[in-house]
Amino acid sequence: MKWFGKIAFADQKDDGTGVWKSVITERDYYGDVLRNSKRDENSTVINSNITLSNQLSVVADPFILDSFTEIVYVEIFGKKWKVSSVDVNYPRLTINFGELYAEES
Repeated sequence: MKWFGKIAFADQKDDGTGVWKSVITERDYYGDVLRNSKRDENSTVINSNITLSNQLSVVADPFILDSFTEIVYVEIFGKKWKVSSVDVNYPRLTINFGELYAEES
């Protein structure tokens, strides 16, 4: 399945008081959904989080090749999903994601 959406990168910046904060930058990318699956985990929580086991393959540009270690989430299916790992298979990156991304307050 073809995909177009946002990939977010976190850069650590000093806010001027010695406190380092994550600054999120989103960039648009094209790619392919390689795996689209849901898995259930046994949990004692009544309303557990949705967990996916998905893979997304995107064409690598110079920015993403230099910054793939800073990828924090991908936007797909109308939600932001936390990235669990990234595999570099030049000229593409395979991004694995599975849990909803929790925004910092």
